[in-house]
Amino acid sequence: MNTNKKSIDPRKFGTPLEDHIVEQMKDPTYRRTYLVSRVRVAIATLIKVLREQAGMSQTQLAERAGIQQSQVARLEGTRDKRIPSMDLLTKIFSALNCRAFLDVVPKQKNAEKREIVLV
Repeated sequence: MNTNKKSIDPRKFGTPLEDHIVEQMKDPTYRRTYLVSRVRVAIATLIKVLREQAGMSQTQLAERAGIQQSQVARLEGTRDKRIPSMDLLTKIFSALNCRAFLDVVPKQKNAEKREIVLV
């Protein structure tokens, strides 16, 4: 057993990613871009997982939702940085026999959370 392992100096590798993100989040433009990206990836992942759990192809989901298959592919991908409209999400979740909720949480502490049913 080799006990002479060298310790790694983290400074050689620059700023840890988490620290970098925390610092960059102070910039409103970066913060908005980062958060929109996180929401977009979450939506893409959710739609794909729900579709697969329902045993549907993209074409089948598109037909049920009344949209083009290419729209489903775009929604499930992460290259498009736009957030889908509420109308489109409602069509998708309804076609997947799911209920969708929108949580509205005010910034103030102890403020009452609101929930809106979309489908």
